[in-house]
Amino acid sequence: MLIVVNLITMISQKLINTICKNLEEELPVSETIAEGGELHIDKLLPYICVYRYKEKDTNFSGLLKTQASYLVVKDTVDVTNLLECISKTISKQLNAFLIIEMWPLRKDHDAEFEIFCPEAKAPATIAAFKEGFDELRVIYPEISATVNDTHSRHPEHLNALIEIDESKESGALIIGLGIPTIYERPEENQLFSIFYRKFSSRFSEIVKRAVYEFIRVQTSNPFNHYLMLGKTNLDRITLQADQELAEISERMSFLLRTTPVNATHEWERFKENKFQEKPAFNYRLIALDPEQEKRKLYQLPIDKVDDPTLSFILRDKRLEIEKQLTMLEERGTDNFRFIGESLYGTIKPEVLEGAAAILKKFPRSDDRSDMNRFDCHEFAKHAQEEIDYYQEKFPKLELGLEIRKDVAGIMVSKTKLLISDKLSMDASRCDALVQHEVATHILTYCNGKRQPLQQMYAGFSGYDKLQEGLAVLAEYLVNGLTINRLRLLAGRVEAANSLVNGASFIETFSMLHNTYNFTEYTSYYITMRIYRGGGLIKDAVYLAGLLNIMDYIKDGGNIETLYTGKFNTNHVNLIEELLHRNIIKKPVLPRFLERDIAKERLQKLKDGIHLTELLN
Repeated sequence: MLIVVNLITMISQKLINTICKNLEEELPVSETIAEGGELHIDKLLPYICVYRYKEKDTNFSGLLKTQASYLVVKDTVDVTNLLECISKTISKQLNAFLIIEMWPLRKDHDAEFEIFCPEAKAPATIAAFKEGFDELRVIYPEISATVNDTHSRHPEHLNALIEIDESKESGALIIGLGIPTIYERPEENQLFSIFYRKFSSRFSEIVKRAVYEFIRVQTSNPFNHYLMLGKTNLDRITLQADQELAEISERMSFLLRTTPVNATHEWERFKENKFQEKPAFNYRLIALDPEQEKRKLYQLPIDKVDDPTLSFILRDKRLEIEKQLTMLEERGTDNFRFIGESLYGTIKPEVLEGAAAILKKFPRSDDRSDMNRFDCHEFAKHAQEEIDYYQEKFPKLELGLEIRKDVAGIMVSKTKLLISDKLSMDASRCDALVQHEVATHILTYCNGKRQPLQQMYAGFSGYDKLQEGLAVLAEYLVNGLTINRLRLLAGRVEAANSLVNGASFIETFSMLHNTYNFTEYTSYYITMRIYRGGGLIKDAVYLAGLLNIMDYIKDGGNIETLYTGKFNTNHVNLIEELLHRNIIKKPVLPRFLERDIAKERLQKLKDGIHLTELLN
């Protein structure tokens, strides 16, 4: 008879002492232990997730690695002394400690979670686990969860991590979780990757919510939100992927390569032809190979980023860049427009309704030709005062402005305000434009620069939507929003909708000029921006972003969060999570928010007003 003996490997007491000493000093722990085991404790946390394996399951390990405290180790390694030491060390400071042992369940595609626990000891924690697993039916209807009140809280083929009596002495509570591996079919060598990412993200949140219930009841709680249990420190792989994504995006210069270089010349020709001949736009040569850039995109190790939130942000940005690279390849064709629609989304009914309401209430532009005018130097003087204020807030960055011949109007490039030497503007709009450009675009770039993620200043996927909405909101808050500004945003939406419905350049131009009473040049300018490259509906997101922010504030959202960096409205919850986890810093806020008029108008937004009431 053949007898197989599993030799037990011990972890050195010296290493255990070092680990616990670091925890006493509230230092992060990331150690490779016996036989390739991985121990990671991001910060002082009153719990740890444990997975013991015979043969390592990378996908199952990935579920634990979404947590800020985990031990993944071979089942022949004795981890009892290590866990007892960790438990005692942390219990001294937080009064209790939770050990969650997890193992995979593979029972003929069964989708039942099994919870092994002393139910009476931590009812809120157990209830949170069960409720969380039950809620997973949203993505997998067959899921169920059972609670087993038992002393046996470990896989059947293994001994207990710590005996129950000993766990009480060390201040630890042990819960066992059997997790159905519904994200794979190993017998068919299949991993359902898209589903796995959804499952992993939701599972990660369930664990944190349940642990938070344990902390809230059982420990001296230093955490005021369950999201604070997430990882705080970014690993090398995450930072590498983030950096390379930012570099690829910057090399691409998408908007520069999709903006005509002869727009002014074609305007003159369009006028000469009585607005009856479609302009022929020329573009900069594309000084990169989109195929090679795509290859670099998918060589990034985003699949190795364990954190579900950061992984989503990076994947989302990669998809945006891939679509933009394909659009560059298709520039000048109908495919350019179709891919752009998938990138920027359809124009939602509420946005079309908002645009129509603006143009109905304000059917004509406000003639401000007799108003006092500022040239480039007068505007620069006022802008410089605001720039000087933020320069003191960001001493490590170089903020400034330039008066240039090669820009039209006013624009921002990173920390620089660029002003056309031909600028002539309504003096009453000066403050509003300063807050739009400096206290929104430059400020959010500077706030993003303070963060460890480069995407925070380079821009998340679709960040223009929130950025431009926030910038227009700044104009409203300082009482500088005008009829002409709102009409311009509405006109862009109508032009984009006209393009989507199959109208030609000339038909859209005529609609803007004859139906909505825009000037000939403004009608041309709006239409040029919408039809460039083959059709780019991006300009419709400006009004959409303003509406999104108005809804966000009315629903109790915190406007301060929106200044943390450059991201889209659908990323706000992720930003709030990263703030809770102390991965990113709270933003420097625009000083105009301290004005009485801004406070009054912000309250109006909280109470709820219609888009057309922004000018009241």
